[in-house]
Amino acid sequence: MRTEVTPDRGGLRIPEGRLLGVDAVRALAIVGVFIEHFFATGWLHGGPPSAAPGFLTWLSEQTSSRAMSLFVLLFGLSTALMTGGSTPYRGPDQWRARRRLAVRAVVLFLISLGIDHFGASVISYYAVLLLLMLPLTRLRARTLFVLSGIAVPAVTLYAFWVFSSHSAWMRSEGSSGPAVVRDFVLFGGGFQVAYGLPLILAGMAIGRLDLNAHGVRIRLLYTGFVLSTVSIVGSWVATYPLGGAAAIASVPPPGMAWQVLLAMPTDGSLYATSPLGIALMIGVAMVLVGGLLVVLDRPMGRRVLWPLAAAGGMALTWYAAHFVVKSLVPGPYSFVFLVMTIIVMLAASVAWRYWRRRGPLEWVVHRITAVVR
Repeated sequence: MRTEVTPDRGGLRIPEGRLLGVDAVRALAIVGVFIEHFFATGWLHGGPPSAAPGFLTWLSEQTSSRAMSLFVLLFGLSTALMTGGSTPYRGPDQWRARRRLAVRAVVLFLISLGIDHFGASVISYYAVLLLLMLPLTRLRARTLFVLSGIAVPAVTLYAFWVFSSHSAWMRSEGSSGPAVVRDFVLFGGGFQVAYGLPLILAGMAIGRLDLNAHGVRIRLLYTGFVLSTVSIVGSWVATYPLGGAAAIASVPPPGMAWQVLLAMPTDGSLYATSPLGIALMIGVAMVLVGGLLVVLDRPMGRRVLWPLAAAGGMALTWYAAHFVVKSLVPGPYSFVFLVMTIIVMLAASVAWRYWRRRGPLEWVVHRITAVVR
């Protein structure tokens, strides 16, 4: 509504109380999803994936898992903000926030069922993660960071155990009864939820920091840069000079050599089995959140990056919309098509956010959860 925005921050109608840097990071995650799902196999015209230019293949590989990993982390960050931010709610406020989060999880799950009509959505797994995080909403940043650090090896070792010793669980065709339940819990849905645990915990920890403080933003930026650099360098050394790549290649799928635990997603492993891959995403998220919060605090930064922040405030809507577009316009896709979809998203977001604070699906979720008292 018009009463929810202020017109005097850099000349833009920006909603009060929003962290525009976080919205901008959400938009980058949406762009990553577009790159993954609208895989460009040619510059002007789409073609067979095997004939895609090297740069476009590289671009898709770099975003194929990392965009969704970033979304999971941001989901945790939002959960922390909705439960008090740097000062977790206590007493009646805490219980009201938890009830609203529980209702939010149910609404997101129902929305996911609708999106599934057009394509496989991961929002249902986010809803389950949100319910799992409810008991942890009273914890502070340091505890959440520790829990995230513990979850990284636990989750990745579990994934490695499944792939290396119980690969049959990944092939449940023909299974029935208890076998189906086992395959879903231990590998399918349970696996999807498990891999998100360290990411959502890290996001909650970041959301428990005072993100309005300039010093906190700078420390996030520096810490994230160090963590990302160490992860990349450590993975490269283990994969190439120490021979990890050869060991990974020597084990036929679906088996895995233990070296995948030191590799990156594009080095022949899954993101869920790589502690360094997860550490990299946490570091990248810190860099993006800290850096964009600083940039978007400045009038020039708000003017230049407002389309990105506007789109990020409608991330759920655009996530759902891109599945509809994908069903209406089947591939193969060109790089021109990919760029045009991103431009349309940014332009439409600016136009919509001039009149409304929230996107259509965001408005639905807000209206339903706001009823909870």
